[in-house]
Amino acid sequence: MFFNYAPVARFNTDDINERRVAAIELVERGLCNQKQAGRICGFHRNTVFKLLRTKRLLGLEAIFEDNRGLKVPYKYINEIRSHIKKLQRQYPDWTDQAIADQAAKDLNIEISRSSVARIRTEKADNRRDKNRPGKKELIELAEIAESIDKEDYDGRQLRLNFERDPELRKKSEESEKEAAPKGERETEKRLIKRLQQGEPNSFCGGLMHNLYLQEVDFEELLSPFPLRPGAGYQSWEILATLFHSINLSIPSIEALKLVNAPELGILAGMNKSPDKETMRTLLGRMAEFNLSGDLVDGFATRLLQQGQIDPEVFFIDGHFLPYYGLKVIAKGYFTVRRLAMRGNELYAVTDLQRKPLFFFTESNEIDFRPIISRAADKLIELGISRPMLVFDRGGYGVHFFSDLSEKADFITWAKYLGDKSLARISEESFSIGLFFDDQKYLVAEDVRTVKETIQTAKKDGRTTPTSMTLRLVVIQDVKTGKRIGIYTNNTSRPLYDIAYYMLQRWGDSENFFKEMMARFNLDYHPGYDIKELEQQPLVENPDIPLIKKAIRGLKKEVQELEREILIAEGKLARRKDKRLDNKISNLRNKIEEKSNDIAQFECKLSTIPDKISILDILQGKPMSRSDLEKKKLYDLMQFMAFHSRERLVEIFRACYDDHRDIKPVLDMITTRAGYVKLIGQTLFVVLDWIESKKHRKAAERFCRLLNQKAIKLVGRLNVKLFFHVSRIPHNGLN
Repeated sequence: MFFNYAPVARFNTDDINERRVAAIELVERGLCNQKQAGRICGFHRNTVFKLLRTKRLLGLEAIFEDNRGLKVPYKYINEIRSHIKKLQRQYPDWTDQAIADQAAKDLNIEISRSSVARIRTEKADNRRDKNRPGKKELIELAEIAESIDKEDYDGRQLRLNFERDPELRKKSEESEKEAAPKGERETEKRLIKRLQQGEPNSFCGGLMHNLYLQEVDFEELLSPFPLRPGAGYQSWEILATLFHSINLSIPSIEALKLVNAPELGILAGMNKSPDKETMRTLLGRMAEFNLSGDLVDGFATRLLQQGQIDPEVFFIDGHFLPYYGLKVIAKGYFTVRRLAMRGNELYAVTDLQRKPLFFFTESNEIDFRPIISRAADKLIELGISRPMLVFDRGGYGVHFFSDLSEKADFITWAKYLGDKSLARISEESFSIGLFFDDQKYLVAEDVRTVKETIQTAKKDGRTTPTSMTLRLVVIQDVKTGKRIGIYTNNTSRPLYDIAYYMLQRWGDSENFFKEMMARFNLDYHPGYDIKELEQQPLVENPDIPLIKKAIRGLKKEVQELEREILIAEGKLARRKDKRLDNKISNLRNKIEEKSNDIAQFECKLSTIPDKISILDILQGKPMSRSDLEKKKLYDLMQFMAFHSRERLVEIFRACYDDHRDIKPVLDMITTRAGYVKLIGQTLFVVLDWIESKKHRKAAERFCRLLNQKAIKLVGRLNVKLFFHVSRIPHNGLN
């Protein structure tokens, strides 16, 4: 075998043991995976897995033992076996081959030497096998021993950190003087007991996000949801689970079934995080309160009060959320796939540093301009007296500009402005230069009066077209000479600021959605679970009772018509009346029609299935507001996760000097595994050893800065958090 033109393994294809060793070497040296190694060496991937496990547990010699095949000569009946045993007793000095030849001569059949040998040694083999466990039993015992060793290893690893690390030892001695917390409920007591013993946790780094939850007062923010006395989980705990799962890049509620619930629960101060069924049930109940709008407003108010948002200018942009559910909703244009498809639109209002302040999630039939006006009103409610809004061409409208100017300033691309009109601006007017995103621009300004057409005015129910004078800012690309116009109603800001804001909309404002997509799975919709529905059993066909009801109704109508015929015939017997003849004829025609309908329904009833898939029942049902409410609650947690990450980035900048890797290195730290141990009122969070010295030193400085902020675990436990990076390499067991 060659890799990169260098020999890496050699084996004889006819020797199974050499092939076994080669497969193990290829996988252990990281040259290929188990499936590829099996294909190269002529094994199934499961066989390669068993070879690796056997070598790890029992050693290399165990892979050469072949425990398959016959243990006794099953072909020989009792008479043949008895004759061979008789010869062995009569001639104890004879060889196995001599006895086989004599037995073959006596019985006139062919007998092999190996069969005689098996019969001679079978009692000894049975006695030996009873006392010696087989390979399968040895593997089971070895796996049990390995699991015990792993548990002991975790304990030793945690103990060594507290014994050999002076900083940890000193802090733990101080914490031992504090009284341990006492849980009110049985689950809280179990959690405290677990943490006091200390245990490994795969999500240790996620506890750092409790800084942001503490700063925004997470529990108070979600206080509009009513408390449920005696409930296993409160509403804020459900959303806290979503918040932490989003930070850990867990892509959906369904993916929670793959997560260790006791470990994830610690991040929110719970003994165990809720499973996906519980999450869906409780999220549905929370959606019934329709509180997402109030929560978004409350979060935006906190962002402004804490100075986390720059109020200089705001960008508003929409992101299409494709909908892959079963329900019928309005279609919108999905620019990535370049086609119209079902979905909703998420409109985010962000600041100059692309931090989101609030968002709207609406159906696609709503126009962009009312959303802009609504965003301006919301900004005014939040205390921004006259906000400046930057938006794309989708918000263009002269009458809309006129209405918006009464309460806000705006900046947008100049639509319906041809190249010839821009070319008439003299070169001397471009007296200011602007450098943006490695591009050089020249900037000039002019004044233009824009007017809508009479057709547009009449379409909106107005008889007079609206016109207004706007400031035109023109940017010219120095490299290509191409000019682009910008309209604004603001007359006080310098023209280079106007140009910079609009270019920022072109760059970082759109990058916000790209980052939300890449890091936080923005397109995920928690309002439906297609895979879960597909696995549902068949349900009663709802068409059957409807058809039976229709048949009963038609039969009643036929009976009523027959009764009317009898009455008419009785009257006709007393006196002749042509009108009664016509009436009876019409009634019989109706009976014939309804009888035909009954026959058709009964025929249909015999052909449709008794049970159908639940997917067929849900197809075509309108999307409920509750589903959209679930999406808004989930999006709120995504936006909070975004801000939490930005808050940690702000602190981490003082610990790491390479701006290109700040976020990847921080994500590595905040998703790192480690150990947790509760001593007194302090939960010690010891992150696993980081191999890169540069990253390890940055993580140590970062932990010290976080420890200065007196972070507490947001949840029922509410203990102090102390972060530390292990100084002892965590090698683990292979």
